[in-house]
Amino acid sequence: MIISIKKQTLIIFITAIFVVVASCATLLGYKVVGAAAIIPEYTIVIDAGHGGIDGGVVGATGVKESDINLSMSKILKEELESRNFAVVMTRSTADALNNVKRLDMQARKKIIVEANPTLVISLHVNKFSDSSRRGVQVFYDDKGVGKDFATVMQQYLNENINAVYGTRSNYEPISGDLYITKCAPVPSIIIECGFISNPEDEKLLLSKKYCEDLCSRIGEVVSSSLNA
Repeated sequence: MIISIKKQTLIIFITAIFVVVASCATLLGYKVVGAAAIIPEYTIVIDAGHGGIDGGVVGATGVKESDINLSMSKILKEELESRNFAVVMTRSTADALNNVKRLDMQARKKIIVEANPTLVISLHVNKFSDSSRRGVQVFYDDKGVGKDFATVMQQYLNENINAVYGTRSNYEPISGDLYITKCAPVPSIIIECGFISNPEDEKLLLSKKYCEDLCSRIGEVVSSSLNA
């Protein structure tokens, strides 16, 4: 009888601990699966555009878009993980996923599909013939799946990035036939983080302070959109 009571008490004690841990995990934005697995509730895919022999656009200083995209993506990854999101990167090195562009994009799609994400964010750098054009622009798929998310993101970045660092803060999100935004049936957007063709924007894109501020603002929108 004594052994039975002790065993029962131990089971109650372990159950109580699990309930407390599960409750804390839920408050922190995690979900509990079984008695041992506590995992983030939402998965965000970050796609660092270009890479390898595909360097993207190049700035006046010679800096390649692909390098800026990767650096920004790593900062965004840390930002989102600090907010308790699971993050999957399509690439985490300077290399592309394949030296053939078509195969590279297919490889990115495979990563996105297998991640079964809640959101997809692809980071790029803009270039325009008019070097006075500057600021952050958001794009979404022409099917409209990411329109609401893109609209909220653009408005917030207009107010907190474009109006602070630049001169134009009235950008609207733009839709288009964009491969990376159609890889999964979830809100997927491309964020052009600045115009590398503009000298001031190029300086910002090479500034850690700007990159961290931009990624922090993106993180705020993601958290707000997911109520996390």
